[in-house]
Amino acid sequence: MKQQARTIPGRLVDFDYSRYRLPTFVMQFKPAVYQDGDCYYAVLSFEEEHDISGLGTSPEDALIDWNDKVCNMLSLSANLSNTLKGKKK
Repeated sequence: MKQQARTIPGRLVDFDYSRYRLPTFVMQFKPAVYQDGDCYYAVLSFEEEHDISGLGTSPEDALIDWNDKVCNMLSLSANLSNTLKGKKK
């Protein structure tokens, strides 16, 4: 099944990741940052079904929200994996 490309509102922001002390996943993956009015979006993928996005009132806030969502996703994946391993016993 072909993935539908996601339309990101606003304009791409030229963000200098090296100027800030940002969380590990942000520095490793460097998601794109978009601005739409007073809102900023941090997005890693453009496929709507598989993207991770953060929202904030500044680029930094959006990136931190994005990082929190990645951490939550990884935590949920680990919990599911541990649950499935426990059921095999």
